[in-house]
Amino acid sequence: MALLQNVLPFAPQTVVMRLCTGIAAAVVMLILLLYQSVPARHEYKPVRPLHDDAFLGTKGVEEEKRTPIWGEFRDLTFEPLLGAFREAAHNSTGPTPAFRSGAVPKFLLWSAPLDGSFWSAQTEDVREGRCPLPCAVTFDPAEVKEADAVVIYIRFLPRRPLQLPALEPRDPGQPWVALSFEAPPRANKNFYDDFRLLNGAFNRTMLYRRDADVVVPHGFVVGRGEEAALLPEVWHGPPVSEVPSRERKLAATFISNCKAESGRLDYIQKVQQYIPVDIYGKCGPLKCGHSMYVQDRYSPATDKCLRNTGMNYLFYFAFENSLCHEYVTEKLYNILYYPTVPVVFGAANYSTLLPPNSFIDARRFTPIQLASLLQRLSQSPKEYLKYHEWRQHYHVSLWGGQRSLCHLCVRLHDPAFYRSHVVQDFHSWFVNESRCGWK
Repeated sequence: MALLQNVLPFAPQTVVMRLCTGIAAAVVMLILLLYQSVPARHEYKPVRPLHDDAFLGTKGVEEEKRTPIWGEFRDLTFEPLLGAFREAAHNSTGPTPAFRSGAVPKFLLWSAPLDGSFWSAQTEDVREGRCPLPCAVTFDPAEVKEADAVVIYIRFLPRRPLQLPALEPRDPGQPWVALSFEAPPRANKNFYDDFRLLNGAFNRTMLYRRDADVVVPHGFVVGRGEEAALLPEVWHGPPVSEVPSRERKLAATFISNCKAESGRLDYIQKVQQYIPVDIYGKCGPLKCGHSMYVQDRYSPATDKCLRNTGMNYLFYFAFENSLCHEYVTEKLYNILYYPTVPVVFGAANYSTLLPPNSFIDARRFTPIQLASLLQRLSQSPKEYLKYHEWRQHYHVSLWGGQRSLCHLCVRLHDPAFYRSHVVQDFHSWFVNESRCGWK
């Protein structure tokens, strides 16, 4: 204020004060415009501003430090299953236990209600003999005594201690396995965020997380050549390498759950204040086909909507419905096949799942920072194409909505799987250790 009085020596003090107030208000408005106020519960605060500056060639970053060593990348979630294929190829699987129903282990899959088309798709790899080690599946509770393990799909369990009279009396030497394809917020609407009633009910766990006894990935990336050759051909394929040269739109996404716990729609709508993002599905004005479910047995390589998006947009927002540790779904893997750059939004460490320079992590940016980066990349073809170099070195999953239960077959051949063990605090393992960002 003293400075203004020196500059305006003849101005009345009230005028100077009003001028100071106006300048302060203008500064505040400018700060709010440049750095948005974002709801804290969705944790939009970036790890550091524009983290891709190093990749884009900021001063002081040496070229050799930015060049990926492609052979070093491993999809850590898929590695247990890939390792089993590797061992099977070299006949080094080790000793196996005696099974209850013959030379091949069998598991009973319990789900109520039992959706035949859903489980037919989910167990296709087991039934078609695509797993590195064979096993069999039954859905008939009458065969419980012949099963080496019982897999309980927890999605529809009622909110009470586990009671399954059709499977009683329970055999203490038979592992009961808790199965979920979803993160805790969507695993069971009856329990939602409190699974304490299931404490002590299970012997083993079956989830997308790497610390589960049986790992069920939603997709994978695998090196071309020897590694890809180990897997069933229908599982994977080389991604589209040719990036269309004609003009494409900036960004798109498919969202039908408008109230997801992750707050993804809120974030995208903030990004839309600065750049165009086309939203397909129930949460946006654009439509393409219908919702894709497991039982539809679609392939990312042939689905018309995925192809339209992948070939006509520079970026695709693969935003998860829940922010939970290691939770990544098929929405990411489906789009990897096409020459668009996925913008991811989840609580996983994506560098353990995807090759270097193959994605952009939205949670490292505020919406305005992300918009700035995408706009900049769209105007720099040379830098944009660097996000596609990985395509020459890897194959991508073509599972679509299906899951592979093959790791269960592998574990059923492992004597350690049958050792006495009880998940005493299932709630802590499933909910607390998932570290979900609850709304």
